[in-house]
Amino acid sequence: MVREEPAASAEAIRAELRKILESSHFDASERNRRFLAYVVEEGLAGRAERIKAYAIATTVFGRDESFDPQLDSIVRIEAGRLRRSLEHYYLTDGRESQVRIDIPRGGYSPAYHLRGTLPAPKAVPAGMPSVLVATFDEEGDHSAFPSFTRGFTRSLIIALARFIGLRVFGTETALHHPADIDPQNPRRALDVDYTVTGQASLFPDRFSVDVLLVDARTGRAVWAQSFERRLTPSEIIALRNEVANRVARAIAQPYGAIQNDCARDADGAPPEALGNYAAVLLFYAYWRTFDREMIEAVRMGLERAVAVEPDYAEAFACLSLVYSNAHRFRHFVDVSGLDPQERAVALAARAVELAPSSSWARYALGLARWFGGDPDGALEALEMGRALNPNDTTILADLGQRYAMLAQWDKAVPLLAESYACNPLQPGSYRIGLFLYHYFHGRHAEALAEARQVDAPQVLYGHVAIAAAAAELGLTDQAAEAVAAVRALDPDYGWRLAEDLESRFVAPSLVRRLVASLAKAGLPGVAPSSGS
Repeated sequence: MVREEPAASAEAIRAELRKILESSHFDASERNRRFLAYVVEEGLAGRAERIKAYAIATTVFGRDESFDPQLDSIVRIEAGRLRRSLEHYYLTDGRESQVRIDIPRGGYSPAYHLRGTLPAPKAVPAGMPSVLVATFDEEGDHSAFPSFTRGFTRSLIIALARFIGLRVFGTETALHHPADIDPQNPRRALDVDYTVTGQASLFPDRFSVDVLLVDARTGRAVWAQSFERRLTPSEIIALRNEVANRVARAIAQPYGAIQNDCARDADGAPPEALGNYAAVLLFYAYWRTFDREMIEAVRMGLERAVAVEPDYAEAFACLSLVYSNAHRFRHFVDVSGLDPQERAVALAARAVELAPSSSWARYALGLARWFGGDPDGALEALEMGRALNPNDTTILADLGQRYAMLAQWDKAVPLLAESYACNPLQPGSYRIGLFLYHYFHGRHAEALAEARQVDAPQVLYGHVAIAAAAAELGLTDQAAEAVAAVRALDPDYGWRLAEDLESRFVAPSLVRRLVASLAKAGLPGVAPSSGS
């Protein structure tokens, strides 16, 4: 973006500011509304260089002249909240705005972008699956709720479109041109890989939705499920949307029905048929277990993908996550002279630039910031990813994991529980957060059960968790076996255990307990008195 872009007139910018401030979807506080108005007016007046934390604090927030931005982070915190409010506005009321107002990170001066200057639509990466939500059949008496099925279809399309790895045909195609689509072979009219269809039934006391995911090439049923809810008139829209979100999660999330089907097909498909999407599929196979033997092949495939398709946001996000793993797990990647952590941040930033509304891009940015030493910025990015796509259980799980490390259990546990309830087949690595929860509260048997489900044998933290819980339960043989696994991966880990956990922002109270437990387990290098 270019600050105060000449093509955006002051009149147009002020009109957009008024629209934002009057919108019910702009959920900023009164103080942050003044914050936004102040920086926009200062910028338009040619005083952008004066827009500093001190000026905002004293002019907008009512701080006195003794305010020191080095000691008081109020402006930085509120700026983060204001950015999130603006993001939410442009995903709702501001979708069609001709002028977009942003507050770029790293400062407080506004930036403006004209809708007409947005890049041309990106080419769809070869192999990326496409989905059509076809018209659902209706059963029962729909006279009281004549728009129920149409509304469900629209809600499902919106929920599916939040997943960056899918090309979803929009509501105009699905709702207004059903006659053009042969339900027996939709590929005759549209280049579509999957169709979602089914039946919506309304009864006096309940409604049900039967959903079927079909391979459009073969007519093979890929996935099917029925959902039933009590018909409460005052809640019917919320219940309808809740079912649509559950369907979208089951179909479109990582390790969901479509991705699993694509991965199965990829086993026998020639590389040219899948194109660069094959590199993304390989990434998701790697992401399940973090197998260090796979990381270099995954990295090289994604590097080729982003070189060939420089607008492929999902590939940039996945590649960023690979470099974050190389940094945090010390897994080898053949990139002499390149800092994996810096590369992770740059790739994630590019993914966000390409797809600002992509939850997966924000997820990559969140992890890059976390392992780059910026936990506040990481949580901000992850929360934004969650807001952009509440259906993405990977983001729910990883955000819960971060809060668990900080021992913020009231936030961590509901997120982790929801993620596994909605996606039981997601990677077990997120069980570490639930391990920490039970371990912290002295429930060592439950902690051991969670640790045993981590299923990432090439990463030492699952073994660390087993050793800690087993030692507290007096299971010396199991603790010794886990310690041996830790030493096989990193012979010197015991000597830097506390330092490593602290660098990952694990709460001090958890670090002390884990050090004491690992000393009890017999991990070399951990002094028995370290936990006192």
